Formats: sequence, structure tokens, C-alpha cells
Amino acid sequence: MAVSLAALASAAAMAVPLARIEGVEDPALHAALMNAAGEAPSVSENRWRNRERAREAGEQIRRYLDSEGYFGALVDPRLDEAQQPLVRVRPGARFTIAEVRLSFDTPQGGRPPGEEVRAAASLTAGGPMRAADIIAAETALVEALRNNGWPQARPDEHAITANHLDNSVDVELRFITGPFLRFGQPQLAGGLADLSESYIASLAPFEPGDPVSLRQLNTYTQRLQGLSGVALAETRLAPEEDDGEMRPVDVRMEPAPRHRLQLSARYATTEGPGTEAEWTRRNMFRRDETLILIGRVAQLNTGAEAVLRLPHWRRFAQNLEFGGGVAIERTDAFDQDSVRARAALSRPVRDTIFAAIGVEAQSARITDAAGRRTLNTVSFPLSVAYDNRDDILDPRSGLGAEINLQPGYTFGAASNQYVRAQIGARTYFRTSETTLIAVQGRMGGLFGVSASDVPADLRFYAGGGGSVRGYGYQALSPRVISARTGQLEPFGGRSLVEGSVEARWRRSERLGFVAFIDGGVASSTIEPDWSDVRYGAGLGVRYYPGFGPLRVDVATPLNSRSGDAPVHLYISIGQAF
Repeated sequence: MAVSLAALASAAAMAVPLARIEGVEDPALHAALMNAAGEAPSVSENRWRNRERAREAGEQIRRYLDSEGYFGALVDPRLDEAQQPLVRVRPGARFTIAEVRLSFDTPQGGRPPGEEVRAAASLTAGGPMRAADIIAAETALVEALRNNGWPQARPDEHAITANHLDNSVDVELRFITGPFLRFGQPQLAGGLADLSESYIASLAPFEPGDPVSLRQLNTYTQRLQGLSGVALAETRLAPEEDDGEMRPVDVRMEPAPRHRLQLSARYATTEGPGTEAEWTRRNMFRRDETLILIGRVAQLNTGAEAVLRLPHWRRFAQNLEFGGGVAIERTDAFDQDSVRARAALSRPVRDTIFAAIGVEAQSARITDAAGRRTLNTVSFPLSVAYDNRDDILDPRSGLGAEINLQPGYTFGAASNQYVRAQIGARTYFRTSETTLIAVQGRMGGLFGVSASDVPADLRFYAGGGGSVRGYGYQALSPRVISARTGQLEPFGGRSLVEGSVEARWRRSERLGFVAFIDGGVASSTIEPDWSDVRYGAGLGVRYYPGFGPLRVDVATPLNSRSGDAPVHLYISIGQAF
């Protein structure tokens, strides 16, 4: 490999201009002509070869000057005194556009394009004549026609007339529009019949009667392709049946399997082993609804959950979700048995901004350092997220950030109002083709209530594989003397601060390595106790099977406390953040 790279570098270093250029005083134009002429692999002493190189360079220069509007240029390829290729150029005046006309050949009695289509051509009189501008205007006009009711539009042979007396050009761009058409009603033309026709029609980005737009037709295909119950989708205008403008849209779809079973496993020395099974039933009620049943068996959290998702509820991209489940949690900080039900409505505000609102109800029996009690909670979670990352499982660029607010009310052993707030962000800085720096941070606070007056899973904890690697699960949380054991145990706090920096190196398509530093703490007060922030560092291996990295991390505490283990191991799927 090293020898090959050296040979390539040597060959590149020997390349020379195909010909020398004389007669061009404008430095920018001279550089452009040298670039247009190209290069030769090396200097030649063969007179006939050099004459051919001069002719080739002259042809390239002539084409470039014509494309830039130098129609009166003189180009003279020859050999210089040393019998090397030379091109003498006299560019002359650059021609300008005197008049621009747009001509549309429409079917007899057809509708001519209006000003909204004509305005797509940014070509104006008075500017320099450039072939690239003509091509750009042609492309823009064809696109405008095809997206404003003329889907069969195509360019015709244009007329470009040069006047050498005043160095001007008249430009007439000609187009064949084809018939003007309007969208008709979407109709199933084959394939998947389980989806409701009214639901399929509701996903169309157009209304019947709108001018046909190939862009909107493509968007419609993408929306249908994104349905969980659809493996393949295709939309096209129905064949012409009469001379009317309305054209129905034929929809063909191939179904995805209606049932799916997923199994996963994970392990961390701080959290123990865990397994999860997920069964999915697609298209429950013919509107692409998805029912998901989840079962978990883990050292820290065992339980079951059911989720019903209603995509595109009442409008495109607005999703309604219902869920409920039971959980048995056994951690060093608390034991909690809970039953929960929730509903949430989410939708994008912009392409990269997403918002959600919901309601949750939970009844939890808690045993922790404060004793045993039952707390019932009703809360109203609100969230706004920004995400323009290129990949969720293995991001290499972009920014992800979210703000979560959860006002709620607890009753039972204690009655309190509270607001749980959390903000987080993560971003990525590429330092080379194979390396990048990933940075993330998170802060949270529990307002209006003490930590002991809310269910254990609403408190803040730090430490472990999803937090500060190198420390035990929830180990960097406030500790109190337990009423159960009389020992100091993690309890959970009112505030949280965490941060991580990772250096990621992609060694090959399948293998990568990571070095990281994490830091954080959960505190019993609303103001984080910065003096108690703990840090962990480690190394990791990433294996890329094609769908996202498999992650193995080994970490150690940097400012450990008495009783902290020296090494922890984490195995999971996806990058840490």
C-alpha cells in the first residue's frame, strides 16, 4: 500500500500543463483556461506529440470560451521556439444577453404557463452570456412546469442568435409543455388492500383538483413507503381515459410482515444482565396502527408494557400513542412496584424540531431509605426536541437537543405539586475522515418538592452505563441511612449535572475504537454540588455489523471513593450518545 501511494504521488508530481497559454491578460480568465486545457502526464520532446497536445488544448479552450460567451475569440494552437505546445488566445469581447424570450408549445386549446412558471427562469437581459446559465434556466423551467400542472413538459430546441456588431445575444428558450393536468382522487390499483382507502387518501400532500406536481407525487410515495405496514410503495398518474384535466392517482403497495418479534440482551458490571422481547402487530385497524407488547427480565427492572401507536392521527406526521405497563424495580437506591398508564401526542414543528404533550398516571409502592409508602402521581409531560443528526445509532455530524418539563401532582402518603425539568444536548466535531469528537451534557432539577415526596423514578441519579461510566449504577446519587438496612444507600436527588467527551476512531468499515471521559453528580439540593462531581475514563471497541455499532466499554473511576470498584464493563447496542 505504501509503495502504491508513493507511486501515485510521484505521478501526480510529474504532471504538467497540456500547453502554455499566451495573450490573456486577465489572471482569472488565464487560470480558468489553464484548468480547461488540462494536463499531460509529463513533458514530451516529441514534436508530433506536442503538436497534437497543442491542438487538443486549443479545442478545450475554444469550447470553454464559447461556453462563457467569448464568441469572437481567436485561438491559435502551435509550437513555441522550444518545440513545446503553445496556444495563443485573443479572447475579444464577452457577449451579453440583449433579450430573453420564453416560448411554450402547448396542445391545441391547452393552457399556457403563467407568470409563476416564467419567473422560475432567473435569466435576465444585460448579463453575460454563459452556457451554464442557459442550462440552469432550462432546468428550472422544466422543473417548474412539471410541478405546476404540466408533468410531461420537456425542453425543445432553443434559439440563440449572436450579433457580432454589438457583441450581444438574443436567447429564446423553447419548451413543449404537454397537456395541463390536475390531481384526481388517489385509488388503490393493486398490492396491499388492508389499509383503508380513506386513510391512504388522507396522506396525500395534495387535494383533488390541484395542478399535478411530480414533486408532490414523489412526496406521496415517500409518505406511503414510511408506513410500518408497507414494504414497498409506488404512485403514478392513472392512464388517460378522456380529454379531461383530472387524472386519478394509482397507488400500488406491497405489505410488510404483519408480525415481528425482536429479542435483545445487554450486560454491565454495574447493572447486571438484562433481556427484552418485543412483539409487534402492524395495521391493527386498517390505518397503520401498531400494537407493541414488551417484556423485560433484568436484574434491576422486570416488567411488561403494551403500546398502541396511531400514526398520522388527524393530520400527517401527528402521532397519538397510548401505553401502559407494570414494573418491578430492585436497585441499591430503592425498591418500587408500579403500574402506569399514559397517552401522548407528538408532531414535528419544523423539519428538525419536534414537540410532544401527554398525560401520565402512576401508582407506585416504594421501599427506600425513607421507609415504605404508596404514592400516586398524575403528570403532564411536555417536550421540545431538535435533531439534525445524520444517524441515530451512529451519528457523525449534527446536533441533538431536548427540553423536558413534567409538571405533576402526587397524592397518597404525601400530597405535593412539582415540576421536573431536564435539558440535554449532544454534538459531533469531525477532525478527519476517520475520527471525530463527540460531546454531550445534561442537567436536571426537581422543583417545588423534596426528593422523598415523589416516586423513586422521578428523582435524579448519576452513575452507570448511561451516565458516568466507571461508577456503579446510581452510585453518584445522594445517600442516606436506609430504614431497611441501617446502611448508607443511594436515594436520588433534586438536581443532576452530567457531561461526556468521546474521541471516536473508525479504523475500518467494521471496526472502531473510542476513548472517553465522563463526569457528573446528582445532588440533594436544587443547586448541584459541584465539589462532589466524579469523573470516569475508559476505552471502548465498536463493531459495525451494518445496522449500528455493537458497543463494549471498559471504564475506571478517576477520583474514586472508598468502596468504588476499579473497573466496570458495559455491553450494549449503539453509541453512548
